[in-house]
Amino acid sequence: MAIEVKGVSKRFGDFQALDDVSLTVRDGSLTALLGPSGGGKSTLLRVIAGLEQPDSGSVHIGGEEVTNRPVQSRGVGFVFQHYAAFKHMTVRDNVAFGLSIRKRPKAEIRDRVDELLKLVHLDGFQGRYPNQLSGGQRQRMALARALAVQPEVLLLDEPFGALDANVRKELREWLRRLHEEVHVTTIFVTHDQEEAMEVSEQIAVINHGRIEQAGTPDELYDEPSNAFVMGFVGPVAKLDGRLVRPHDLTVLDEAEEGAREAIVERLVRVGFEVRVELALGEGEPVSALLTKDEADALELHEGQIVWLRPDRVREFAAPA
Repeated sequence: MAIEVKGVSKRFGDFQALDDVSLTVRDGSLTALLGPSGGGKSTLLRVIAGLEQPDSGSVHIGGEEVTNRPVQSRGVGFVFQHYAAFKHMTVRDNVAFGLSIRKRPKAEIRDRVDELLKLVHLDGFQGRYPNQLSGGQRQRMALARALAVQPEVLLLDEPFGALDANVRKELREWLRRLHEEVHVTTIFVTHDQEEAMEVSEQIAVINHGRIEQAGTPDELYDEPSNAFVMGFVGPVAKLDGRLVRPHDLTVLDEAEEGAREAIVERLVRVGFEVRVELALGEGEPVSALLTKDEADALELHEGQIVWLRPDRVREFAAPA
């Protein structure tokens, strides 16, 4: 189901959570709402779900306006950051809960739960209780429970936020594969730009209640609409007041026209990459990103004088 948000605003007292937000999510796609804490992304998700009523604007799902419809009639599955599992129920009963309250036949419930447990790699865990599962397993159980009622839209509010880095990475890859299998229109909230870039087909960057830019990960990374988007979607360095990606800075061991002199302050090895932390003549810090082979060829060391050549810089108009 395609989703269209048109001119939605929402205020909580004196706080403007959403300010004239419009967004289109195509049918069957996976979209990330990305932005800093308090930027409005969770509020937008809750408005789409029907958990919050907008002050103005409208929400359309599958071409029908649902702005005033209750949650239960929107065909939406919702997964929160903190699982919200029924601790006294087994994994099977947690996943079956939505079907049970809808009075579905027992055979249908059994078959659907078996199918979902296999899909989320929890077959064999159906008799366990939530406190007997790892954090990643509990989150997969929560996703299975949301999918059990066959929602037309799946909404995830920072689904991996409470998990450690390794489990987050594993579940990101798993969510992408799961989406390719079920093809349900999915929106998830995150403040992790790597998560958004890795998983989603579309990213909407939200800040101060407004959408700064929406597009594919490549569009936002390569063609950011403003300085905020460039700084939030991927690493960024500042050189003479202009923004540049660290990998777009060439480090030279000899002076060259247009290059800036700098001193190497620190070298940080990150896998096959080397982050070079430098200081310009005025003490202004800047970082460059090289491959290990490039750094080795330059024989870089702390205290070394080098020159920086920006291969691609960005200048943006000051915000109105």
